[in-house]
Formats: sequence, C-alpha cells, structure tokens
Amino acid sequence: MNTSSRLNRGGALLAAAALVAGGAGTAVAASAPAQPAAHSSELASAFTSVPFSSADVVAGTSAGTLSVTWSAPHPLGVVAVFAGTTAKTQTRFLGFGKTTDTLTVTAKYGEWIKLVPAIGQPLVLSVRDLGLASDPNLRDVGGYRTTDGQWVRMGSVYRSQALSLSSGDLAVVDTLGITNDYDLRTTSEIAAGADVVPAGATYTNLNVMADISLTPTLTSPASAEQYMQQLEQFFVTDANARTQFGTLLNGIADSKGATLFHCTAGKDRTGWATAVLLTLLGVPQDTVMQDYLLSNTYYYDSPAIQAELASMPAAESAIYAPMLQVQASYLQAGLDQVTASYGSMYNYAVHGLGLSPQTIAKLRAKLLVG
Repeated sequence: MNTSSRLNRGGALLAAAALVAGGAGTAVAASAPAQPAAHSSELASAFTSVPFSSADVVAGTSAGTLSVTWSAPHPLGVVAVFAGTTAKTQTRFLGFGKTTDTLTVTAKYGEWIKLVPAIGQPLVLSVRDLGLASDPNLRDVGGYRTTDGQWVRMGSVYRSQALSLSSGDLAVVDTLGITNDYDLRTTSEIAAGADVVPAGATYTNLNVMADISLTPTLTSPASAEQYMQQLEQFFVTDANARTQFGTLLNGIADSKGATLFHCTAGKDRTGWATAVLLTLLGVPQDTVMQDYLLSNTYYYDSPAIQAELASMPAAESAIYAPMLQVQASYLQAGLDQVTASYGSMYNYAVHGLGLSPQTIAKLRAKLLVG
C-alpha cells in the first residue's frame, strides 16, 4: 500500500496520528482505563519497551526510494511512520502501516525513519551502509535487536575501512556528527595513507598489531585461512591488542558524539572490535556473525578488490583471496579463544580488556534503546 492511500484511511487512524504528536512520543489513549495493580509491571514494560521483533531500512528497488520493513509479535493496531534528515529529528509524517508491513519511502523525505507503535517506544533506523564509493565498508554498527528485546541505537557508532575519502564522500561523513576517529592501523599503514579525518573529530591511533609478530608462510588457500584464524586468536591473547581494544571501548562509552573506528580493510581488527561490542550489548551470536560477514559484500566484492585479484596469476590470487575475505571460521576462532581463555565475553572485557563493570553498563545505557 502506498503512502497516499495510507494517509486517506478513516478517522480512527487520523486520531492515532494526533497521539504521536509529530512522532516524538508514544501513542497513548488519554481515556485508557486504570489497570489492576497486579499487571502494573507488565503494563509499564509494554509502554517502555520497543515492540518490534524485526525492522530494517534498505535502498528501494526504484532509484531515490527506501524500503522500510517491520514486524512485531503481537498486534499493535497501527504503526505511524515518520522521516527526517538526522538521527535526532524525524518529523515528516509519511503514513500508517500494520503490525507487520513494508512501506516504500521517497528518499527526499530523509533517510532516518521513525516507527511509532500504538503501544511501546519508537524505533529509529536508517540505511546501514552509506554507499560511499571511496569507502564502501563504512557502515553503522547499530540497528540490531538484542536477545532481551532491546535495539542497538543507530547513528552512534560507525565501523569503516581506511578513511581514504573523496571530497564528496567526506561531505557525507561530515554530517554524521562523528567526534572521535579511532585508527587501529600500524605506523606503516598510516604512512602509506593517512586518514581524511571527519570535521570536528579527534583522531587517535590505537596500534592493535604493534606486538603481533606473525610471519605467515602462505603456500595454499588453506594456509592463508589458518593465518587469518590465528590473527583473530592473537586479538584475544596479545597484551597490546587487548589494551588497544580496551581503550577503544572506553572511548566509545565516554564519547559525547558519534564514534568511528577502522583499520585498513575494515574487516579484521575492526570486525573483532565490532563483534566484542555487539556481544557485550546482548546481540545474538548469529547476528554478530552476519554483521562480520557483511565485509565480504562491502569490501571483498568491491570493484577495487576484485580488480586487484584479477590482476594476479590465478594460483597467487587463490592464495591471496582468503586474506581479503572474512570467513565464519576466522571470527569463530577468536570467539573460541575467548571461551578458552576467559570463559565468556564479559570476563574477556573485564579481565582481558580492562573494562570496568561500570563502563560496560555505560555502553549499554548509551547504545541500547527499549
């Protein structure tokens, strides 16, 4: 159903629109009857939680459109949809949808979408990947649902490959409100291509691999895959790597604006840091893995990487390709090392990365909604 037809629904829906007050709050009927005291906690939970079990914003099939989808496990009446140009402002009313629905939105209304249910807290989402030609693996870390029904806030943390941004792409990144740029690369990597630092951001180098001395003998694709698995394990066992990752997570917790962190490809050091953060926030492991594997879509499958592989002899390309990819076995090796060394990701964060329980609580308070 298109936006105009939804806008022309009956008076009951228009009344519901008035209740959301421009999309800024939760729709609540003023004449709702008093609830029994025995159900007060359930009622409070209904109004303070985010009721959506799934939701996503992606580029539409037609140019200049977005496809917004959502679903909730229980009937909510209607869902009001708003759009805006920033993560904090979505005031343009686009229409209504059902409990489970899809709405096509013209992108000119803004790429930030607010879903306002009849009961419960709103959910604000945007397109995960920014679609930057000079930085295809720059994407939002948020927009995932946790095991306890909360959602990771979008517009707060971004992950990326090296910030070799064109002027046009920098103009896009400058709109994200990034106040901290954490560069996880080595000194030699930085010398080969320094960051194009977003406007208003403080640059910090966290040299994760300074003490990691792996000298791979790559004779086959299998040996390359084994090297990548060992690298993820070293992120857990190497003291310097743990210190740098700990500094990053403390910085995210203390940041006053949005944080961006990156390495060269945005898939290994960056992928591990993201997996740790999402796990601490309560995102299910299969979702954490899906996010990790998206680097194949945005980095490995990019024209630049495919051209690089195509320029090599076939045998060399076959060996080198696993180092430009991400595979589930890579991240799983690191996760298994966490279990072997610390027993849990929480213990790894506290005893390995040096995070205090208060910092982990601060991360959850800052980055979770609902």
